[in-house]
Amino acid sequence: MLNTIAKRIQSRLNRLGVKVSLGDIKGQCEKISDLENPTEVELLAVQEYFMNNATTLTVVNETVEELSTEVDNVDSLKTAGDDLVIATQPNPAPLATSNKGELVTATATQMGIVLNASEISLIAENISHFSDDFDQDIDAIKSAIMAFVQHKAMVNQSKINQMIGEVREVVGAKNNENSQLLSDGLRSINSDIQEANKQFKSNVKQCLSAFDIPALKSS
Repeated sequence: MLNTIAKRIQSRLNRLGVKVSLGDIKGQCEKISDLENPTEVELLAVQEYFMNNATTLTVVNETVEELSTEVDNVDSLKTAGDDLVIATQPNPAPLATSNKGELVTATATQMGIVLNASEISLIAENISHFSDDFDQDIDAIKSAIMAFVQHKAMVNQSKINQMIGEVREVVGAKNNENSQLLSDGLRSINSDIQEANKQFKSNVKQCLSAFDIPALKSS
């Protein structure tokens, strides 16, 4: 009977993820008062004994394994991310030196700025000359592009401010028109009310005149 009880408790512990040898369980089961008819409370007491003793070790082991797995995953993701960055990083576009326009186009592309043909020509015209130092030429082109972009942004801001001003003028004019329309309407309503009052008083006066007693003439 002791072996049967120990196996039953071992099965319960296995389902809970706690591994305990059958011999250890038997040793704890010997404390049960009646092995032929153990109570559920006594069985649970033996089960909880091993669960309490195994919890600390089990939790620590699981935590270490989880942390190790997470570190490995992070390292794998980092390596994959580095490989992706290296693989997807664009190579510097070769700068043509045949003319200013090509240099402006190539430099603007590297800066992530999209320019149309007329803008490229305008920037190229503002670059006076090239030196023998290639880096200085590139810096000059970048400065010209940045100056153009800032100028374009200021022009756009001016257009936006102008648009806002025009919209506000229209809104103000329409508000004035609505206010005038309301004022005229109220005056018309008041005039109609006054005219109706006059007409009502006139009608009342006419009705009352029918009850007037004519004066008697002396003989």
